[in-house]
Amino acid sequence: MFGWLPFSLLLFSRLQPRHAVIAAFALGWMFLPQHSYGITGLPDYSKISAIGLGILLGTFFFNPQILSRFRIHPLDLPLIAWCLVPFFTSVSNGLGPYDGISGALNRSTMWGLPYFIGRLYFDDRQALGELAFGLFIAGLIYMPFCLWEVVMSPRLHKIVYGWHPHDFGQAKRGGGYRPVVFMEHGLMVGMWMVTAFLSGFQLLRSGWLVRHFPKLKAIWKPAVLLLLATVILNKSTGAMMLMVLGVLMLYLLQTTRRSLPFQLLLLIPLLYVIARGGGFWDGQNLINAMATIASEERVGSLAYRMDNENMLAVRAKERPMLGWGAYGRSFVRDDEGNPISVPDGLWISAFGQNGVIGLSALLSLLIMPPMLFLRLYPPRLWDTVSLQAIAVTPLLMALFTLDSLFNAMFNPLILLLSGGLISLWLNRGADLSETDSLQGIAKQQSSCACPTRIF
Repeated sequence: MFGWLPFSLLLFSRLQPRHAVIAAFALGWMFLPQHSYGITGLPDYSKISAIGLGILLGTFFFNPQILSRFRIHPLDLPLIAWCLVPFFTSVSNGLGPYDGISGALNRSTMWGLPYFIGRLYFDDRQALGELAFGLFIAGLIYMPFCLWEVVMSPRLHKIVYGWHPHDFGQAKRGGGYRPVVFMEHGLMVGMWMVTAFLSGFQLLRSGWLVRHFPKLKAIWKPAVLLLLATVILNKSTGAMMLMVLGVLMLYLLQTTRRSLPFQLLLLIPLLYVIARGGGFWDGQNLINAMATIASEERVGSLAYRMDNENMLAVRAKERPMLGWGAYGRSFVRDDEGNPISVPDGLWISAFGQNGVIGLSALLSLLIMPPMLFLRLYPPRLWDTVSLQAIAVTPLLMALFTLDSLFNAMFNPLILLLSGGLISLWLNRGADLSETDSLQGIAKQQSSCACPTRIF
């Protein structure tokens, strides 16, 4: 954990700054232990703070000029609100300003640092393409570790660091094992590998991989297929469903050449949160529908989550604006004070802890960047290789947001994308002439009698 800081400096000394950022984030997230050190008066020192601080040190020593380019913008307000709301929640609950400052600092470290780094380093199409490639390569690096644990059971974290990061019983799935490797949970690994697969899949389809690495042309398709096999062997049903949805969405957007399907996809989390948080829908018809296509175990898991959400939403509405704060105060408890309902989804946890204000900030942070990308580059322009290559980046954010309805599996790379897409929008003036050119080409193609081939 503490050796990661000098290792990050080593990466910056050997690689281009942006490549060092990608390597530091991916390697740190994949291989550092699930542990944090409590430091009085400072945020906990965890794997994500080690990654962020290491990159900040590397930036200060090897790339300080990039810091002068950063300017706070009103589009950063969702992130700022999400990081500061714990302070106001603590004060409103009588927990005191010290507790509030501690909560705000911890969230700023966990969420704010990755976002800030994304704003600095991933502000154009080339940078986002390189980030997508980094995610793909990271998945290939993680793949043998996942496959080993599929066969041998999730024990790498215990072998290397001495303890299991989560309940080992939850790793058993479908008569086998769901890999955990060095992450918090198998669900987190499942979504990580889906992210890597979709990145590689789109880079392969767009021709980005062959164009940048022509000598390795023969290996890219087998590599993507191996990632697909690994996702399936990970046995995370939700992650596999989101992977299929992601592939279908990529094809749909490029064949219809319209933003509406993606806009509807981004609307789903908003409608779900309003319906569930407002008590307008108890979810029973969804459970009944799942019972016709899924196993009894999967249906039971969904029913458990929905029942928990129903109780937690009622509890959250007792303090609707700023929530109950941390320490399990938003849990539903029995007469003896034991919790009888625990949040699974990120959204219900945010609603219970930080109320409508916190939940609104979180959803804005996750949904606004993809919407801005669609506004800047609608799918009718995606015939261009550079746009096809990065089309997956807003989709990854949308899929993470959908996953967050049922799971609370944090992924700092999503915040890199969030910050990067915001910077891409803010720097749109530098790309205006090329964008106008692309729009002109799109108009010519739309007026042509011969359809454009989408591969």
